[in-house]
Amino acid sequence: MAHTHRQPEAPQGPRARLVGLLAQFDQPEPLIEAADKAREAGYLKMDAYTPFPLPAIDDAIGIRRTVLPFIVLAIGLGACGFGLFMQYYANKADWSPLFPGYAFKISGKPLFSLPANIPVTFEVIVLSSAFASFFGMWLLNRLPRLANPLHRVPRFRRATNDRFFLLLEAGDSKFDSSRSRQQLEEWGATAIEEVHEDLTDHEFPRIIKFAGIILGCLLLVPPVLIYRNSGGTNRAPRLHVVPDMDYQHKYQAQQLGPVFNGKADHTGLFGDGRSMRPPLPGTFAIGHMAEDLEQQRGGGTPPDAIVSSGAGGHGQSAGQFHLQDAAPAAGAAQDPAAPPEPEWVTTFPPHIEISRKTIERGKARFEIYCSACHGYAGNGDGLVNQRAVALSATGQAAWTAAKSLHDPTVTVQPVGRIFDTITNGRNTMGPYRAQIPVDDRWAIVLYVKALQETGITPPVTAVPATDAAATPAVPPAQ
Repeated sequence: MAHTHRQPEAPQGPRARLVGLLAQFDQPEPLIEAADKAREAGYLKMDAYTPFPLPAIDDAIGIRRTVLPFIVLAIGLGACGFGLFMQYYANKADWSPLFPGYAFKISGKPLFSLPANIPVTFEVIVLSSAFASFFGMWLLNRLPRLANPLHRVPRFRRATNDRFFLLLEAGDSKFDSSRSRQQLEEWGATAIEEVHEDLTDHEFPRIIKFAGIILGCLLLVPPVLIYRNSGGTNRAPRLHVVPDMDYQHKYQAQQLGPVFNGKADHTGLFGDGRSMRPPLPGTFAIGHMAEDLEQQRGGGTPPDAIVSSGAGGHGQSAGQFHLQDAAPAAGAAQDPAAPPEPEWVTTFPPHIEISRKTIERGKARFEIYCSACHGYAGNGDGLVNQRAVALSATGQAAWTAAKSLHDPTVTVQPVGRIFDTITNGRNTMGPYRAQIPVDDRWAIVLYVKALQETGITPPVTAVPATDAAATPAVPPAQ
């Protein structure tokens, strides 16, 4: 006959609540039979505890299929609609005065396109479903629980060792303390105990409550500071927890030099206070020394006037040559007050092949960089020039018309001077040494000379006659 065990540690008083009756069984078969009989008797709220899994116990205690998959499905469908709506609102809807969207036309693309919004929608579905499954499991299992009343029963510790237990919960409509105890005895229970719950076990400790209140107040500080500083300016330096060598004595472009020894005049290391220093005469980038100076500058500027351009080691003419107004070429009237023209080279460098391939290369570079102003035929009627002249005629802009490459003062210029103009610019034309490599500049010069010889739009049918003895002729176009 089953015997009962009185729990002396059971909580008493108004803060105690009866949870149910815990019946102990020595073997799994009696537990499964008792669970079947309890379900047949109409009990719905019960649970079983075993030291190892029992496949038949789920059906015996009437465990129903979880609704968690349906919760995840509902959250996923809602996330799909929400993700699509937010992208539609952000990219197409601009009717809201409070939070308007950004209905911008970009490259003729539609404001809202379903394929373009699928990746973001997919990620929103995955993230929302993961949260739904995680927190849904907690909710359905009534977690987290600060305490479990079964842990107050000493014999329940053997549930993970060699004993089997069945709990009839007091919240069941069929539960009656005396009648349910009698039924458990009839179903083969070897021990029966009342399980009580102390309601104080579910109260948060005061220290946790106090810490939570302090943490909540601290979390309100950043939003308040952001709101306070969002509508104004602050000249104080920003907070920099990890410096990452951002603050140090170093030289930065377009800034004053670093201050040493606490000097208040910001003179720093250099007397003028500037960080950017001009390169010393004759310097060049490591591994980029220009061995053929005439190839790099196209003229006879004295070697001590050659300075590094800072872009691949390509030398350039001294400042008095690439910043001055163009001096008349050979055969033109010479202004006595103008500086003398350098001795420009009249032949192409030996490594530049005078061939159709080089001319085609120069043609391609010319159409990219030069035709916008000078036109495809070199007549100075490029689209930029036409537009600027029209604006200048109405007083909307100031513009110096592009020079025609067929002008007599240009056609007589040696190849070195044309190369220098491309490299360093002249008058209102800017330099192109940073955009166009040296060999491509010479290819453009070859194409310009061919264009001047033909006087027609490409295809090219002739080559420049700069030096008949040193420059071989190009075969006619096929």
